[in-house]
Amino acid sequence: MMHLVNFEIAISLFLWLLLHVMVEGNSIPKVVQHNVTAGSLSSSPWLKKIMNQKQDPRSPGCGNRPWICRQGEPRPGMRCCQNRCVDVFSDVNNCGLCGIRCPFTWQCCRGLCADTNINPYNCGKCGNKCPFGVLCFYGMCGYAQAFPPLPFPRPPSRLPFPFPPKLSRPQPRPRPPFLLPPKPPKPQPWHPPHPPTMQ
Repeated sequence: MMHLVNFEIAISLFLWLLLHVMVEGNSIPKVVQHNVTAGSLSSSPWLKKIMNQKQDPRSPGCGNRPWICRQGEPRPGMRCCQNRCVDVFSDVNNCGLCGIRCPFTWQCCRGLCADTNINPYNCGKCGNKCPFGVLCFYGMCGYAQAFPPLPFPRPPSRLPFPFPPKLSRPQPRPRPPFLLPPKPPKPQPWHPPHPPTMQ
């Protein structure tokens, strides 16, 4: 019996909701008027005048006049791309040429896309060079580098095997080290002193 009462309540709620939706659904007017104020049903005379005018033959932008991108301070990378003047040497959406877009987080450096997080010639920003042997990580030269950079390699002390070293003069042969002290010099025979000479 309880199930029958619950079923009747559910059916009556469903029918009530269906009737409510049908009444609300028909309340929207069939004609929608745009740009209408509460006071008048027509648009303003000024707006009619503007809408009926012919379009200006000189449209804004540089599409029909690319020379306007070269006015003012002369910069060699200024081009007209998609009706806008852009510097193709630094614009990430037009890098080098119109329409060439750099990947996300890359920058346009002198017309080439560069990843400034790892590029040692553009580390952190365009034109920032890292010293020789220092790597660029996270846009910083030498970030968390384990060892200091190695110095330039020294030239070899001798030339490779097939080419003997060139000597400017013959070198004396090295003597072995003395194991015992050297012998004293031999005594010279005794000579009488020379008589003084008279002059």
